[in-house]
Formats: sequence, structure tokens, C-alpha cells
Amino acid sequence: MVTIKFWGVRGSTPCANNENMGFGGNTSCVQISATHLDELLVLDCGTGIRNLGNDIIHRKEALRGHIFLTHPHWDHLQGFAFFKPFYHPDGNFNVHLTAQPGLSCNEILQGHFSNTFFPVTLDMLSAEMNCTSIVEGVYDFGDYVVEMMWGRHTIPTGMFKVIIEEKVIIYAPDNELPHDDSEDSQAFIEKFQAFIQGADVLIHDAQYNREEYEKRKGWGHTNWEKLLELTKYSQIKQLYLTHHDPDNSDAQLEQRCDQIQMEYGSAYELVTLARDEMVIELA
Repeated sequence: MVTIKFWGVRGSTPCANNENMGFGGNTSCVQISATHLDELLVLDCGTGIRNLGNDIIHRKEALRGHIFLTHPHWDHLQGFAFFKPFYHPDGNFNVHLTAQPGLSCNEILQGHFSNTFFPVTLDMLSAEMNCTSIVEGVYDFGDYVVEMMWGRHTIPTGMFKVIIEEKVIIYAPDNELPHDDSEDSQAFIEKFQAFIQGADVLIHDAQYNREEYEKRKGWGHTNWEKLLELTKYSQIKQLYLTHHDPDNSDAQLEQRCDQIQMEYGSAYELVTLARDEMVIELA
């Protein structure tokens, strides 16, 4: 059994407004668990990872594992310093960040958590930490394999394909699918479609609708109409739209979800919008 839990699905900035609580206000964080896996496997460190850390401490679960960061924008790192297992002396974590020009993973994290910006610095963490930069390619971790493909965003950003217990899970919370017909854009779309083909689960950026996107081209995010257009023939079993705009209320997102299911429901076994604390079980 493979289990996926969404601890944060909001994009850009956390939002604690009443009208956002149905889908959730925490920024990006996803946990993948499996029957045979006795360590953590986490994707991104948005504010949602704080609740994950509290849950781990409460359950006294394994205090070790791997954390993969799609990129170092704030909404994917905001929860890092609030993850309690980092302060546990038995903690042992490997943090993998997509490579950024001229800076190592450790330098980027130290920059984010220098005392100029935050009272907690990396050297105050009790857990053993190993930071690595990763580039496009395939990485074998024994119990699972992670393949990284570069996405399209405002800085180098990865999309992760996790292959675990014969299930394929793809996580791409920040990826702008192009609308133009240029040779580069078409080559990217073909590569993207090959990357996601036949996935059991695709979790993908759908921050905007088409009208919102027209005002935000080049911001590094996708509109849901383009996502559905490019994935509906990819034999994806389950599609979860994520990285919801903080200005989109529950009512707006519910309406969007209903429209998507009505127009595209037959193209997938399941298509819906991700919510904080939503759990997916893959038998």
C-alpha cells in the first residue's frame, strides 16, 4: 500500500482566511508513505510541514528520511524551521534541492535561515542534516526511485517522479505549461507528456483559470484548462490540481472542481482539486 498525504496545497503565500479553510491555507508539502518504507519521504517544506512534524513527534515515528525541494521559493521553504523533527537529537535527514546557479543547497538554506531574517539558523538544529543539490536525472534510493525533470518556472525548478511499490507518483506544483507554438515550447510539451504518461497519480500546478493566466503569463504557473488539455490523453489514473491561488476562495475552487469533473471526469479514474490533509491510498 502506498499512501499520499497533502499537508499543504496553497501557492505563493499561506492564507488563514475563513473563506480558504475548506481547501486549506498551508503552502506546499506532500508526504509519501509505503508499507515497506520505514523512513520519511517528503516533497517540499511549505508551511504544511509544520503539521507533519507535529504528527511525527506525537506518533513517535521514524526521525529520518529524505526531503525533496522543487525549488527554494519561500512558499516551498516557509515551514522548514518549524519542522520539530529537525530539533530532535535522533533526527537524520537528507535534503535534496534542485540545483541553483552558483549556490549549493547548504548555502541557499543558510541564506534563508540566517539570523538577519529568522531567529533560527541551521547550526541550531539538533538533527543530522545532509544537503545536496540535484540535477535532471534518475536517483535510486533503494526502496524507491526519484526521477527529476526540469519544469518551467521563474528559477530552476524540478518536477519529481517517485516510483515506489510499482506505483508512479508525479509532483509538479510549480510548472508553467506553454501556450505558444515555438519549437522550444513544443519540445518541452512532448517531453512533459512522455514524463507523465501512464502515471498512477499526477499532482500538478493549476493556480489559475485561463482568464487569470492571461494577466500573469511568465509568472511560472499553469491554468487548469491548459493542464487538462495536455493531460487528458496521457492515461493518468488520478489527477490532483494543486498550488491554489491565495485569492481563490473555497466557493471559487468548489465551482472549478465541479466544472472540471463535469467536462473532464471521463478522462481519468479521478480528477479533483487537492485539499490540506487529503489522503490518497494506492492499493
